[in-house]
Amino acid sequence: MDLGIKGKVALVTGGARNLGKADAVVLAQEGCAVAVLDLNGEGALEAAKEIVDKGGTAKGYACDIADRPQVASVIAQVVRDLGPVDICVNNASIVFTLAQLKDMKDDEWDLNMNVNLTGTYNVTKAVFPAMRERKWGRVICMASIAGLMGGFGQTAYSTTKMGVVGFARSVALEGARSNVTSNVIAPGIIGPMARLSPMYERISKRVAMQREGEPEDIAHAIAFLCSERARYITGAVLTVTGGLDLFTF
Repeated sequence: MDLGIKGKVALVTGGARNLGKADAVVLAQEGCAVAVLDLNGEGALEAAKEIVDKGGTAKGYACDIADRPQVASVIAQVVRDLGPVDICVNNASIVFTLAQLKDMKDDEWDLNMNVNLTGTYNVTKAVFPAMRERKWGRVICMASIAGLMGGFGQTAYSTTKMGVVGFARSVALEGARSNVTSNVIAPGIIGPMARLSPMYERISKRVAMQREGEPEDIAHAIAFLCSERARYITGAVLTVTGGLDLFTF
C-alpha cells in the first residue's frame, strides 16, 4: 500500500533506540528522508547509518529537546541537510520517575515537564510554522495509556502525557486549514524496555491480548497517521495497547 509520503522529510526525536528507532526505520521504508534526533548523538548516528546501509536516506543528530536554542540549531541543520521538515514525530520522553506524590522530588517533576512536555513544544514549534506555509504537514505526539488513565506512582509522567494530548489537539486546530494534521499515539506496554518497569507484571496482566506490543506496532500506526490516507484525521488519540485500556475480568 502506497502511503503517499515518499520523498517527505521526517524528523523523529528519541530515535536512537526502541520505539523511536522503529519509527525512523518504518518511515524510511516508506520513502521518507529521516532525521534521527537523540540525546545520545552516537546512537542517533548509528541508527541513521543502519537506515542508509539498507538503502534509505537518513542523518543522525545529537539533540537535547529540552534545550530550546539547541533544538533551533539542530533543526536548521536538518533543513540544510535534508530539506524542510514535513513530518514531526515527538517520540522522546523519560519514563523512569516512579514515586507517589508525597515522595516526589521537585527536580524530577521539573525534569519530566521539561523533557516530555516542553521538549515536545520546543520541537513542534520549530517546524510547525513552515508546515503551515507549505500547506502540508504531520505532527505526531507520543502520549501513554498512563496519561489517559493515570498511573499509581506516576504523577509526573502521567501529567506530562495528558498535557501532550491537550497540546496536540490545540496544534490540530491551528493546522487544520493549512492541511497540517496533529495526532496522538497512546501506547501500552511495548517492547523489551517495558519489562524494566517495576510494575510490568501487574500491568501486563491487564492486557486483553495477554502479550506486550512490539515497537513496530507503534511505528506502523504512526506511518498510517502520517500518510495521505489519513489526511482527514486530526486531533485523534489512538491507543495502541492490545486492549490494556479495556475493562477485563
